Amino acid sequence: MARLTELDKQWHELISLCEKEKELSAENRHPKVLRFVTAQIDRLARAMGFSERRIRTRDFRASKDGARIIGIIND
Repeated sequence: MARLTELDKQWHELISLCEKEKELSAENRHPKVLRFVTAQIDRLARAMGFSERRIRTRDFRASKDGARIIGIIND
């Protein structure tokens, strides 16, 4: 199995954080943890190069080659 690239690692972390944010929002509990997770998503998405619109709407997309992430879609 091929080693994960930095982009693969960032992508998996971003998707995991988004799932956690959705879960915390649905439960309507732990507001401090939710704020922290939201800030982490914003920070990571900016570092990955996503536009402010994509960050605001949480519409993250990536180009894949098999199981590997080869780039982000930011149109």
